[in-house]
Amino acid sequence: MDFAYKIATPRSVEWILDKAIQTHGAGGLSQDFPLAGMQAGMRTLRFADGPDEVHLNALGRNEIKRHVKEARR
Repeated sequence: MDFAYKIATPRSVEWILDKAIQTHGAGGLSQDFPLAGMQAGMRTLRFADGPDEVHLNALGRNEIKRHVKEARR
């Protein structure tokens, strides 16, 4: 399983939401826009999917296995 998308996608979405909130100023944190709720939901999703460290470790293990197999050829 490729864990890179499980790391990059949530981080990218959080970055985009952060920039959108900053663009809207204080309104980005208010109930006037859905951005604050989206940010909270995205952060919760990152916890529900598993810690980034777990995905990073799994990605690292898979990469090491792949390189070991290639080196043995």
